[in-house]
Amino acid sequence: PVATALVVLARWGISTRFAWVVCRDRFGRLILEGLEDERIDISAVRTETGERSQFAFICVEKGTGKRTIFWGRPENSSFPAADVPEGFLGNADALHLDGLFVEASQHLAKKAKERNIPVILDAGSLRPGMLELVRYTDHLIAAENFIGRFRPEASLTTRLKELRSMGPQVVTVTLGERGSVSLWEDIPCRFPALRVEARDTTGAGDVFHGAYIYGLLQDWSVPERIRWATVAAGLSCRSLGGRAGIPALEEVRERLSEPGPFRNSNETAD
Repeated sequence: PVATALVVLARWGISTRFAWVVCRDRFGRLILEGLEDERIDISAVRTETGERSQFAFICVEKGTGKRTIFWGRPENSSFPAADVPEGFLGNADALHLDGLFVEASQHLAKKAKERNIPVILDAGSLRPGMLELVRYTDHLIAAENFIGRFRPEASLTTRLKELRSMGPQVVTVTLGERGSVSLWEDIPCRFPALRVEARDTTGAGDVFHGAYIYGLLQDWSVPERIRWATVAAGLSCRSLGGRAGIPALEEVRERLSEPGPFRNSNETAD
């Protein structure tokens, strides 16, 4: 998830670096070549002996663009905190995490908090260690799967407020074609989805994260960031593949300036 968000930022002129682990196989080479082609610094990516790098097989539903992902971690691999290069954060303006290697993620999040570097967390699912990571997060953007498993008996507003009380300044849950809901003050705000004919929703959430971070780096307001991210994510659904449809900066600006680009104008949450 983080890799595609970094591709968004790299294509939009932001310098990025990535820490991960791959195996010495064909998939590992393809992963590294893809990141290098996008001008992402991969000096902190560790290559180790293993049978298979991270691999995903994705089925896309014709007509709706909805997808099912069959995914596996790199075999015989781990990424402990000790493997994070000492100077990885360097002069970073933001740290983006997905929590897949929880020990390294928590280590970096704590370091970032000490240096007042904003931490953005892509909470795709409620995996072990994720709630502890939330405590070191400034901007939590959660998928519907995550929010559905967190206090499912409570209302959405209650869950957002509880997550925000754990530390994040802004908590957002993305809901696909139903848009998103964000809480940064006392009242949650609903943002409608972009009007678009979706061909493949793969990577849309990752694009949303990258676009949100771009807005954060521009010092935009929360509503400006979320509307920008909503447009970028929606436009990315027009092409097959998680990165093929990433829109150019100017295209996002143009679509955002069009009259009535969103599905509806109701921005209040239930």
